[in-house]
Parts: sequence; structure tokens; C-alpha cells
Amino acid sequence: MAIVMIVSGAHVLMRLVAFIADQQILSVRNRNPDSSDLSALSTGAHRAAVLGATRWGINFIVIAVATTSVFLRLNLPSSALVFLGSVAGAGLGFGAQQMVGDIIAGLYIISERQFGVGDIVRLGPFGIVGWAEGRVEEVTLRVTKIRTFDGDLISVANGQLRQNVNMSRDWSRVLVMVPLPRESDIEKEIIRIDRVCAEMARDPKFSNMLIEIPSVQGVDSLGDADVEVRVAGRSLPVQQWKVERELRRRIAAELRSTYASIKVSGEVTA
Repeated sequence: MAIVMIVSGAHVLMRLVAFIADQQILSVRNRNPDSSDLSALSTGAHRAAVLGATRWGINFIVIAVATTSVFLRLNLPSSALVFLGSVAGAGLGFGAQQMVGDIIAGLYIISERQFGVGDIVRLGPFGIVGWAEGRVEEVTLRVTKIRTFDGDLISVANGQLRQNVNMSRDWSRVLVMVPLPRESDIEKEIIRIDRVCAEMARDPKFSNMLIEIPSVQGVDSLGDADVEVRVAGRSLPVQQWKVERELRRRIAAELRSTYASIKVSGEVTA
């Protein structure tokens, strides 16, 4: 009866810890991505990472204490306990080194605030697979889980994370490349593009996403038939794609009256 109570109590405690941690982590995942409080976003991501690591650590302790209590309740002879300990030690020895490395790496990730739940990251490289990119869904002491833009959930041991790129820390770069015919009046077209950028910055739907108003930085390259100008600015984390799409649409609409067709490309860096 005592053993049943120990096992049941451990199970209930682990479920309770998981429920509380999951509720707190869910609140971070559902945070408002349009929020301009960058400090709050970073703190929330770090808090969720700490919660995930704490949940993992508490569960490990509960299992260890419950297992020890069960063995003591069985009143096994000391020789049997020594034998079981030896077998368990031999079995764990093979994976202990890797697990310790994963846990130490997890401690560094969390203490240094490299990334947290809700951040957009690029992890790797992983051999022939290359880099994994997506939104962080869970960070524990041993493993990090990210959801790719295709919807796949990837779990990576922290010890394998040789490099990571946080694309949603503080701000993100908005970069749009606009090709113009070489025979066009470049200075005039630059003024038109800058006017489009200024109008977008005054739009209430996008003004709160911008940290630095996009503007033409100058001529980036010369081709056989066109001249490519660079439009760059800064946005809130994770909002760069939305800003870029709207900026490309507005520039294309502005220049359509002059040119029959125009291709506007974009690139995002963080």
C-alpha cells in the first residue's frame, strides 16, 4: 500500500508541476508579437526557458526520490541493493557523459539568455542536414524543441548546439532590393521610393512595427539592364516579414505607372 501511495504521489506531483509550467510557458508563446516592449519580450522568453528547465529538474528529483523510497520499502537485502545499483550504474554510464554535456550546455543557454521560448532561431549545423530554423517551443536543461515554418517539431540535445542564431532578439533588419532600368532617372526614383517608405511609416497599422523608418541606402549593384537600389530599415522582432511584404507591394504599385513590370526582392537579417 505504501509503495502504491509513493508512486501515485510522485505521479500527481509531476503532473502538477507540468501543468503549472505549461500554463506559464503557454502565456509566453501567446504573447503579442506587435508589442513594442522589447525588454518584456526578452524577459518573457527567458522566463519560459527557466520554467522548462525547472520542470525538468523537479521531475528528475521526484523520480529519484520515489525510486529510492520504493526500494527502501521493499526491505531488500543490502547485497541486492548493491547489485541493482551496479547494474543501473553500468547502464547509465554509457549515456551519462552525453547527458551531463547536454545539461551543462542547457545551463549555459539559459543563464546567458541565448534564446528562449517564442524566439525565432537558426540552430546547427547538423551534418548533412544543415541548419534548423523555426520558433522555440520548449527549452529544458537537456533538450531544445523548435517548430519549423513547415510545422515540423524538431528536438535537439543542447550538447549538439554548436552554434545558434537568434533572429528575434531586440530588432530585425528589413531589407528590400529594387531594380530600376539603367536609363531611368535614378535620383527621381529614389525620391519616389523614399516617399513610399515615409507614407508607410505614417500608417497606424505599420508605424508601431517600425523602429527605424526604411529608406533608400543607395545604389547596391549595376547590371547589364538595371540598377539595383537598397532599401533598409529596422523593425520589431518577428515583424520584418510583414513589413517587407507591405513595402514591396507599395513600391511596386508606385513604380507600376512608370514601368510595365518590376521585380522587387527582399532579404531579412536579424
